[in-house]
Amino acid sequence: MHPRAVAATLLVAGVSLFSAFRLFTQTADIYTQAPAVDGVTEYTGRLKALKEILPATGVIGYMTDPGTPANNTDAVAEHHIIQYALAPLVVVPNANQKFVVGNFHKTIATGSLRDQGFKLVREFGNGIALLENEKVK
Repeated sequence: MHPRAVAATLLVAGVSLFSAFRLFTQTADIYTQAPAVDGVTEYTGRLKALKEILPATGVIGYMTDPGTPANNTDAVAEHHIIQYALAPLVVVPNANQKFVVGNFHKTIATGSLRDQGFKLVREFGNGIALLENEKVK
């Protein structure tokens, strides 16, 4: 091969490698930090301790703040996230099961829950509680 052709080939290869290296260093700067935890991952992390004490399969109930409309978008989304986090356990959107996950945003008096037939099994913080429905055998 002619010396000029060899030099031109080496020059093109060198410029290409330099360009690839610059692109790599520029994109590496963009991804120096780990991505922020998304909302679903953060929310399901709150339910880890709850999942550990529940059976792996079966059906449990779900309830949220009294007076929350059934079609409230936030309440429906939270129910779906809880269903996702506890799967394969099925979480139905009513309290007619022996065990019920409570997802409360307002302070609920334990006495008012007891008056409705619920016994507090365990509170997990952040408004998450496991209740036993004493009306269901």
